[in-house]
Amino acid sequence: MLQSIFKINIDSVSDTSADFSAARQAWQIQFQRGADTLYIHRVSGDDLSFRQWHQLLDRLCSATAVEQLQLAAELAASLPIHRPHWQPCAKGLQISRQAFYQIREVWLAPALWPSMPLSYVAADCPGGRHPLRPHIGDGLLFEKYLPELQAVFSLRRAEVERDGELFHRWQNDPRVAQFWEEARSREELDQYLCDCRADPHSEPLIAYLDGVAFAYVQIYWAKEDRIAPYCDADDFDLGLHLLVGEPRFLGSKRTGAWLKAMTQCLFLLDPRTRRLVGEPRADNHRLLRHLPQLGWEFVKEFDFPHKRAALVSCERERFFREIRL
Repeated sequence: MLQSIFKINIDSVSDTSADFSAARQAWQIQFQRGADTLYIHRVSGDDLSFRQWHQLLDRLCSATAVEQLQLAAELAASLPIHRPHWQPCAKGLQISRQAFYQIREVWLAPALWPSMPLSYVAADCPGGRHPLRPHIGDGLLFEKYLPELQAVFSLRRAEVERDGELFHRWQNDPRVAQFWEEARSREELDQYLCDCRADPHSEPLIAYLDGVAFAYVQIYWAKEDRIAPYCDADDFDLGLHLLVGEPRFLGSKRTGAWLKAMTQCLFLLDPRTRRLVGEPRADNHRLLRHLPQLGWEFVKEFDFPHKRAALVSCERERFFREIRL
């Protein structure tokens, strides 16, 4: 279980300091802003845990739009940071924004921190083999505070008993069924979730905003999936299917905020994942319209046996370089 994430408020930000608060806790960060670097000199207030400290940096990085953070040596020595992620410099430690948002220990559940050892198994897929895939257990997998929405986005593995009724309602919504074509009985959809949970190449997830379930996300290893021949799938390419079950969570502002967080999560699941892929229906214009602003790009249209699809992809390096999280 992840430590509960704080809804951290920025009470004020000046050119040299920022005041933060969360519940009954408060902090002040003193800094100097350069052309593209934030030089952090001092943090005062309540003691900070590892995740609280990074949440403060997350909010400050988002508010100031800098490309690099630098900590004074005295400050760095007193804070609970994972030093391998930070690079020594003349005045302390520094980290790029791209690297900061790839610190897996900040955003993922502890059970997901270790990387799966590279071990291949024979399979009916391109190349005749693929890496042995990790098992993602039940429970909370990812949490991130979204300042644009002032809400916490989270992902949890779907469970039949807990989520079956909700999944059945969503799939039988005409708006969803138009694209998913899975408007079936509760028993059939329960089996669908069971099969997905048992399949080592895929995982069913439920997405939440402030604890309210609103979307279903099915992730899969592209090399073992039917999409493989259409995208020249690499060993660690990860794909996803997505449906938003609750219409009130649609809209460009909401969708953009949580899609960025979800994309970040998928890249963090395995550091070796260089690319994400998807194959929505080619006429799902609402979804396709959002993707370019979120680091995704349209590649081509192609024909699956059951639909005309749009191949879309997202490259890790471009996403963490260009997208503001």
